[in-house]
Parts: sequence; structure tokens; C-alpha cells
Amino acid sequence: MSLEVSVDDEIIKISNELKALESEAESLKKELLSLKQKRDEKNAQFADLIKKGKENKELRDKANEDTKKYKALREENSLKLKKIYDSLNKIKEATKNKDITSSSEIEKKIDNIEWKLETEVLSLDKEKKLVDMIKDLKKDLKESKTYEDLSKEARFSRKDLDELKKNSEEYHKKVLELSDESTKYHERMIYYFNTSEELKKEADNLHKNYLEKKKYVDEHYDKIRELRSKVKGLELTSRKSAKQEKDQKIKESKKILSKKSEDILEKFKNGEKLTSEDLKILQAGGNI
Repeated sequence: MSLEVSVDDEIIKISNELKALESEAESLKKELLSLKQKRDEKNAQFADLIKKGKENKELRDKANEDTKKYKALREENSLKLKKIYDSLNKIKEATKNKDITSSSEIEKKIDNIEWKLETEVLSLDKEKKLVDMIKDLKKDLKESKTYEDLSKEARFSRKDLDELKKNSEEYHKKVLELSDESTKYHERMIYYFNTSEELKKEADNLHKNYLEKKKYVDEHYDKIRELRSKVKGLELTSRKSAKQEKDQKIKESKKILSKKSEDILEKFKNGEKLTSEDLKILQAGGNI
């Protein structure tokens, strides 16, 4: 009897301990799930920031490439402008302090003088003056034709000049815009990457806490399994002990019944009258 009480007391004690441990483990499990959720949220935010950082890096690199392209176009455009300005400067220099007569007028003058030389009788002095005049006019003709050629080139250059100036402004404007874009994307990239580093640290700390908490929770559940196994063993022991006690009581009861039955049977043999209760005992004891 004392063994059964002891085992039952132990079962109650361990069951109470188990209940408290299970309650604590459940609370710890909720904390663990909360940590996991926070860690996963930080990791998701980290991944999103890294993605945005990479996207802005790609946009920055694209802006830098486009900047190089438009800088090259601007440089090429500048060289073309320089060539035209050089041409215009040549014209300016060629006509500086000069009154340029058209080549057709000069040629007409030369033709008139030559005609006069060929058709009129002139003195040597007069003829020499006219020949010298033709020489000077031919020099003027050469300058005039040079000027006219340069003027044609200048007319063509001025037509291109306006377009090149317009291109130059557009290319420069584009370079400034792309430079601003590159700076904007670079600053965003730095922000996203720096912020992601902070989030990564937070996520790593949460993961560290998660692992520590998980270890603690696992220890609780190991202890819970151990106590459940112990309770199960004690319950088996208790049931076995109760059965043995029950069997012993039945055995003792049968022994007492058998003794009573034998005593009553002896009374019957001695001629004593039996009661209905005596008959029941004889029947239960197997003597009838």
C-alpha cells in the first residue's frame, strides 16, 4: 500500500513539474517563432535593399556610359566647330583692310586692257604701264578668286555652324543631365547598400538569438520527453503494483472463504443445522 502511495505521489509531483515545463516551453516557443519572424522580415528587407542597390548601380553605370558617349559626341562636334571657325578666320584674315572686287569685274578689266594692247598703237611707256596694270590685276584676280572660294566655303560652313552650335548645346545639356542622374543613382546605391549592411547586422543578431533560444527550447522539450517517459514508467509500475495487490486480496479472500467453508462443513458433519448464509459460503467455497 505504501509503495502505491509513493509511486502515485511521484507521478503527481512529476506531472505538476511536467505541466509547468510544458507551459514554459510553449511560451518560449512563441518567443522563438517571433524571433524567427523578425529575422525573416529583416532578411527579406535586406534582400530587397540589395536588389534596389544593384538596380541603381546598373542605372548609374548606364548613365556613366551614356555620359561618355555624349562627351565623345561633344568633343567631335567641337572639332568640327573649330574647323569652321578656322575657315571663317581665314576669310577674315584674307579680306582684312582690303576692298575685294569681284573676279568677273577684274577679268573684264584685264580683257579690256589686253584688247587695247592688241588693237591700239601705244607708246612704249604707255604699253609698259598697261602690262604692269595687267600684272597687278591678275594678282587681284587671284586674291578675289581665293576670297570667293573661301566665301562659298563660308556660306556652307555658316549653314553647318548653326546646326553644330545647336548640337553642342544639346550634347552639353545631355552630359550635365546624365551626370546628375549618375550622381543621383550613385547616392541611392550607397544608401541602399549601407542600409542593407545595418539590416544584415540586425538579422544576424536576431538569428544568433534565435539559435540560442532554440537551444534552450530544445532542452526544455528534451526534459519534457524525459519526464513523460518517467511518468509512463511510473504509471506502468503503479498499475502492476495495483494488480499484484488486487490479486493478493483475492487470494487472501479465497483463503478466508475456504477456511469458513471447511468450518461450516465440519459443523454439518457433526450434525449441526446450517443457515442459508452457511449454505452460500459452502457453495462459494466449492464444498457443495
